Amino acid sequence: MSVTKQRDALQLLQIVGSYPWYVEKFIEHKKSKKNSPSTLLGYLRDFSFFFRWMMTEGLSTATDMKDIPLSDLNDLKKETVESYILYLQESHLYERSALLSNPTKSAKKEYSDRTISRKISSLKSLFHYLSALAEDENGESYLTRNVLAKIELEIIELTPLARAHAIRAKILIDDEIYQFVDFVFNGYLAHCDTEKKRQYHMQNRDRDTALIAMILSGGFRVSEIVSLDLSDIIMEKNQLKLIRKGKKEDAPFFSDWGKEYLARYLQLRDKYNPAPQEDAVFLAVSPTNPNGHRIEVRSVQKLVKKYAKAFGIPDLSVHKLRHSFATQFLRLNPDPHQLQAQLGHSKIETTMQYAHVLEDALGKAVNRTT
Repeated sequence: MSVTKQRDALQLLQIVGSYPWYVEKFIEHKKSKKNSPSTLLGYLRDFSFFFRWMMTEGLSTATDMKDIPLSDLNDLKKETVESYILYLQESHLYERSALLSNPTKSAKKEYSDRTISRKISSLKSLFHYLSALAEDENGESYLTRNVLAKIELEIIELTPLARAHAIRAKILIDDEIYQFVDFVFNGYLAHCDTEKKRQYHMQNRDRDTALIAMILSGGFRVSEIVSLDLSDIIMEKNQLKLIRKGKKEDAPFFSDWGKEYLARYLQLRDKYNPAPQEDAVFLAVSPTNPNGHRIEVRSVQKLVKKYAKAFGIPDLSVHKLRHSFATQFLRLNPDPHQLQAQLGHSKIETTMQYAHVLEDALGKAVNRTT
């Protein structure tokens, strides 16, 4: 189990007891269906938001979320759930308007249509379980009525081109890929306004640059990069030995320019003072553990966001680095099957989403027909 999954599993174990007993039953049911700890934590976050809204609105006399009885869920009316959806929509509109009127305002939360849909889908799963799947000692369903079954959500499905247009503004295209990596190595220092920040950046500059360059030069998932051991690198062939999703072994490639940054970092890796048995490629230190240990996924996500914001593309995320590689790959090698193999996709349909980002090529094709 990866470090991230171990952390999520521990967090799940720590917080599930603060939920009503029937939610714990639901989580156990989902565990039996092999849902990941992160997915189960997502359910709990959505349930917590709804339960707290119920208490705020006086829909339950409970003063603690854990004490909300099943009868309160059984008594909910369709109009009540619709009011909750309206509350989510208004929260979304309010926060968005507040940001537009005051860009420096820190928004509490934005609820997009898809986020709202997910929150309601989570509730639908819970209510379906309680009304149709679970039963008490007498063989009766926990809920006698499922109000969520009466709720229909209209999800606005984006076409591939519309989705591509939204993605395009959040990824790196062409020379931006190399400019971003160079910025991490050479440009970010100018954004460090204190000596402490400068020292921290210089300590981790080679690691951060190599890590980002590897994702951008091979399209690897952040979990795959974080899980890398020294023995997984086949430097002479520009290959990595990986365990992909579904526990599939793979050996994808990385580029020569990514290899240069990786080689430089590996020469300096010992400055993290790892233990002799530490085989992780990318290391980090902390006040509680000054010896170099495997960096966590969350730390990589944070450092990418930090550099992206300073670079001027704040929506760029670590996953968008993978998008950037895939898009650039298809620009230079218009063979989605090769990209499918490199990314480790089981279905070509998943790979084809990147082809739609090339809307400039589509525009040229249209012009050639008129």
